Amino acid sequence: MPSSCVVQLPFPSSHDPDPSLSSYYEGYDRRFRTLLPDYFIPSDGLWEMPLWVAHLTALLDEAGVDSVFCDLSSTPAEPDACAVPLLETAAPGDLVLMSPLAQNFRLALDVADRLQRAGRRVVLGGNMAPLAPEGAVHAIHRGQLDVTFVRRLVDLAQGRGGSSEKPLLPGLASDRITWAPDYRHLGSYRGRVPLLRLNASHGCLYRCSFCGDAWSRQLTLVDKTALRREVDDLTARFPDTRLFYIGDKTFGQSREAVANLLDVFRDRPGHRFIVQTHVLQVRDWIVDAMLELGVVAVELGFESADSQMLKRLDKLSRGLDDYTAKIRELSDAGLKVVLNVMGGLDEETEASHGQTVGWMRENSSALWLFNLYNFVPYPLTPDFPRLRERIVNWNFAEWREDLPVVYRPRHLSREASWKLFQEKIATAHDIIRTPTASSPSGTQDR
Repeated sequence: MPSSCVVQLPFPSSHDPDPSLSSYYEGYDRRFRTLLPDYFIPSDGLWEMPLWVAHLTALLDEAGVDSVFCDLSSTPAEPDACAVPLLETAAPGDLVLMSPLAQNFRLALDVADRLQRAGRRVVLGGNMAPLAPEGAVHAIHRGQLDVTFVRRLVDLAQGRGGSSEKPLLPGLASDRITWAPDYRHLGSYRGRVPLLRLNASHGCLYRCSFCGDAWSRQLTLVDKTALRREVDDLTARFPDTRLFYIGDKTFGQSREAVANLLDVFRDRPGHRFIVQTHVLQVRDWIVDAMLELGVVAVELGFESADSQMLKRLDKLSRGLDDYTAKIRELSDAGLKVVLNVMGGLDEETEASHGQTVGWMRENSSALWLFNLYNFVPYPLTPDFPRLRERIVNWNFAEWREDLPVVYRPRHLSREASWKLFQEKIATAHDIIRTPTASSPSGTQDR
């Protein structure tokens, strides 16, 4: 049987985290745990299991390719330190599969070079993979894991190059995901992660130009039988982790996906959920389904209070008044609203920034927490081809959501853009310092 090694690389860091953002997330952690006391942020290692490993393990099984997992997340982020254990694990001709992010993309390429020169076949996936130079790896996978990718893996594992067309493999369907991820390689994460991620669908029908998931432009449903098998596996392997993050990019785009979640968890009391969705999906039936499922928090993208700016970024919106009404509806229903706030966007101006932080303060009573990101032009974002010529920093270790933007924004200098992001951090920090209804009397987040 052909063999493979699935690799989780370490994440190098070029300097300490931004101090204002670190201080904000300390307050975030305290407020989060007032509602979910069992939640924690790991002091070291990954805060979430590498879900792609479980998906890839299942697909390799379907392809008849044996797999082992090499968790190098605690290994020094140096090419030789990572290559040595992989060369010991994978024999010449074996597949080695990696899915780096921006921060460890250069490391992945350096490791791949050492592996290929030693006769291993390297497959690279993830949102940075399209930037790999020609010939840097044997195969590049862009986008979602699917049956086409399985065919390529079979061909590569058998030394054929991965390009032939074949009938679908047994157990795989072309229109929906009928296989369940296999978590056998991830059992060591028990007790080390605060939540489990689960998808009832993959992809997104919205086309926001700044979004790294907008490339899909389609929705792929997870078959209910496969979803049930996955939940059976997760709850058996991680019985003490009761918090699930529903990874569907936009909860509610598929009524069937929502119905499947409700059905699968109907006889599994005690679990709580975080979901993410688009403001246009917030409707009565969605809110009712969230409450029935056991959702405690809802994440909503909030890139700007400037509706015209959002229109230029292809973010569909009915305007700020509608957005305000929707967050109030969620809050009044007892759901905690978490805004995914993004700075560093190409169309941002000082005026649109002022509108955004002003709106955040005006509506602070309906807002619980904020996830704060500075824009990174990943190559799978629709905006990447347009922004590529304005990228001035090609040091991938600095393509981070907690650092200044790596390109020249249209209306601001990079320095001015970073200053505005710092003001967003300060605004969010001020808001979460306010005591919540569930906080002990007289206490507040510092």
